[in-house]
Amino acid sequence: MKRFFAVVFLTVLGLGPAFLPTDSVYANSHPLGKLTNGNPEAVGMDAAKLAEIDHAVNAAIENRITPGAVVLVAKDGKVVKEKAYGYAQKYDMGKLLDDPRKMNKNTIFDLASVSKVMGTTQGIMKLVSEGKLSVDDKVVTFIPEFGAKGKGDITIADLLTHTSGLTPWKPTYLYAENSAQVLEYINDLPLEYETGKDRRYSDFSFMMLGFVIEKITGQRLNDYLKEEIYQPLKMKDTMFTPDKKQQHIAATSWGNPYEYKMIDDNNFGYYVEEDADFFKHWRDYTLVGEVNDGNSFYANGGIAGHAGLFSTAYDLAVLGQTMLNGGSYGKVHIYDEEVIQSFTSPQRFGQGFGWELNKSGYMGNYYSNRAFGHTGFTGTQIVIDPGHNLQIIVLTNKQNNGPLPSGSYPSTFGLSKQVANIVYESMK
Repeated sequence: MKRFFAVVFLTVLGLGPAFLPTDSVYANSHPLGKLTNGNPEAVGMDAAKLAEIDHAVNAAIENRITPGAVVLVAKDGKVVKEKAYGYAQKYDMGKLLDDPRKMNKNTIFDLASVSKVMGTTQGIMKLVSEGKLSVDDKVVTFIPEFGAKGKGDITIADLLTHTSGLTPWKPTYLYAENSAQVLEYINDLPLEYETGKDRRYSDFSFMMLGFVIEKITGQRLNDYLKEEIYQPLKMKDTMFTPDKKQQHIAATSWGNPYEYKMIDDNNFGYYVEEDADFFKHWRDYTLVGEVNDGNSFYANGGIAGHAGLFSTAYDLAVLGQTMLNGGSYGKVHIYDEEVIQSFTSPQRFGQGFGWELNKSGYMGNYYSNRAFGHTGFTGTQIVIDPGHNLQIIVLTNKQNNGPLPSGSYPSTFGLSKQVANIVYESMK
């Protein structure tokens, strides 16, 4: 009954298009369900319509949006489509490879900011479920030094909703050489705006959440997530700092030209006083198995709360199904359903706790009012829709095509939106 009224309330508020109405928040879910391969028709989907995804992805490859992709669609616990397209590595520092490495379903991707929700937020959800943390707790409860320069009242909820007042981005690697120094640097930062008065998407908020997890658990973020979430769920291809010798990791950028330009060009990103050439450790090789994000790689050794997680489409689907199941997968229980509902419900400025809501730009036009998801700078998108017990995962390695003349990279939002629309339209 509580779920029914929650859905009705959200619908009345207009939170999500809900073009395809559902009866409950977790439609057709089973608390112990595991993913299995299935036929689209068996879960009420039109296989012919679903096959149109192939054309959409191949067109994106032809139009140089990305050199490759993996798409996974799962409904009612059934994986109805899982397919690889194009190349995992096509270029090496701008040179077309004689024998480009093909993409496959097991390809591991640099998730970029998808790390925020499939990594850090997962850890926070588990700690909240275990009563070791509340979203209303102040950060200084765990890290007293963080309270300097007006930051004493910032809560976990402020960090999760990007309303903390912390800066969206600065190149910490110009000032810090390791995670301990990064934390000191953030502790000493002033607020950019009054806490709670605005939403400004901030990597620094999630860096702090990572540090909070480490303080509470006494473990590095990667170790805690591996031992408490990924290993119990047998997500063997989900990790920080993967072995770069693995042959099934998608290549990303040609060094870090985007971040160099962010520092070098005051009209591109953020004003930084230092000269870009002040930093002597710019990578001059194609990144494979090294996180693209500079703040994660250079300053945090690849382990950070905002970026650094690598994974496959299938592993992500296991974690997504765990959420759709209400916190369990098989006999493994990760967190409570009430925590999931709280974190994936509107909190501030249309933002959930960690999770993005109501984002038609990559979720498409037909998601239910319970859908949530996230994207990553490397070209990664996930959409999880409890209203239809549905997952849509679109992972690309768009950066391996190189930057545009502007210095930016093509957006994969259009591709993700097109895939999502096809998936919803395939439902009978």
